[in-house]
Amino acid sequence: MKKVFKKILSLRRRYQILIVLSLLFTGWFFFGRPSQKVEIETSIVKIQDIKQTVAASGTLQGKDTANLHFRSSGILKYIIVKEGDNVSKNRALAGLDTQDLSISLQQAQNTLRDKQAIVDKTLDDVKNHSSDETLTQRQTRTTAEVAKDNAYDNVRDAQRALRDATLSSPINGVVTKVGAISGASITSSDTIIQVVDKSSIYFDAEIDEADIDKIKLDQLAEVTLNSSGDKIFKGKIDKIIPVTKTTSSGSTVIVVRINLGSPEMTFVPGITGQASIIASEAKNILTVSQEALVSKDEVYIQINGNILLEKIETGFIGDADIEVKSGLKEGERVVVNPASVSPNTRIGGGIGSIIGRLFGIQRGGSGGGFRGNPR
Repeated sequence: MKKVFKKILSLRRRYQILIVLSLLFTGWFFFGRPSQKVEIETSIVKIQDIKQTVAASGTLQGKDTANLHFRSSGILKYIIVKEGDNVSKNRALAGLDTQDLSISLQQAQNTLRDKQAIVDKTLDDVKNHSSDETLTQRQTRTTAEVAKDNAYDNVRDAQRALRDATLSSPINGVVTKVGAISGASITSSDTIIQVVDKSSIYFDAEIDEADIDKIKLDQLAEVTLNSSGDKIFKGKIDKIIPVTKTTSSGSTVIVVRINLGSPEMTFVPGITGQASIIASEAKNILTVSQEALVSKDEVYIQINGNILLEKIETGFIGDADIEVKSGLKEGERVVVNPASVSPNTRIGGGIGSIIGRLFGIQRGGSGGGFRGNPR
C-alpha cells in the first residue's frame, strides 16, 4: 500500500512539473523574447561606512579681511606695498599729500590761541567780581569760553585728519589688492589696499535654506577648489552666519564658514570651489547600492546566473548606498539596473515561486547558489 501511495505522489509531482514547464514555455514564446536585450549589471553587497552629505559651492577666504580707505579725499602721495606683500599690524602702507592738512592744522591752532587770549582778557575784566558779576559780563565771558572750546575742537579735528592721512594695516596679513597709484586723486569711498589675515584659511559655503537644519558646528567637511584639481582639503564647521542672502539665481542661502586650518596652497581669496559637509554617517554596516532597489524593500539578487526577487529591511540612507538590516548577506550580488530584468529571467514571485516550492530551491550561504531541500 505504501509503495502505491509513493508512486501516486511521484506521478502527481511529475504532472505538476510538466504543467509548470508548459506554462513557462508558453509565456516565453509569447512574451519572453524582447526585441532588444539589456545587459544586467550587478554590484556586491558589502560592509562599509556610508555618509549623508550636504553639497554646496562657495569661495576661499582668510580669517579676517580689511578693506582700507582714507577718511577724506585727497592726492595719494605714496604707497609702499604691492600685492603679495606680507604686512604687520599698525604698519604704515600709504599716505596722502599733507600740505593742505598741515596748513589747516596751523590755522586751527592760531584760532585757538586767539580765542584763548580773548577768554584771558574777559576773565581779567571780571576778576574780583565773582559775587557781583553782571549779566552782561557773564554773557561776554560765556561767549568767549564757548568760542575757545570750539577752536580747541577744530584743532583736534585737524590733528586727526593729519593722522588719518597715513593708512595703516589693522591686522597682520598679506596684501591682496592695491587699488591706486601714487599721484592719483582719491575719495573716501575708494579701496586703496586690501589686507587678508591668512593665519587660518576658511571656505565660505553657501548652504541652501532647505538643508540648513542638517548643519551643525564642528561637522567635518571636505573642500575641493577649482584651482587645485582633485586635491581635497579637510576642515570643520566653524561658524554659521545667521543671515540669509539671495544668489544670482534667486535661491536663498546661508553662509557657513569651514575652517581649513593652514594648508599648503596658493592662497587667493575669492577662489571658488565645492564643499561636501558630512551631516551624518554610519560605520561598519551592511550596505547595498540605492540603484539596486526595485521598491523601498525589494532587490534582485543574482545567483549562478539566476535572478531572485528578495525582500529586505533597510535602515540608514547614505548618498549612494543604503543600510541593509536583513534579507541580504555580505558578498551576494544584486542587480543595479533592475529595469533590465525581464520576467523570463527572473525567479521569485509568480511562476518562479511555484518552481521554487516544487523543487525546494533556496538561496545558499553568502555568495552560494541554489540548493534543493527535501520536502
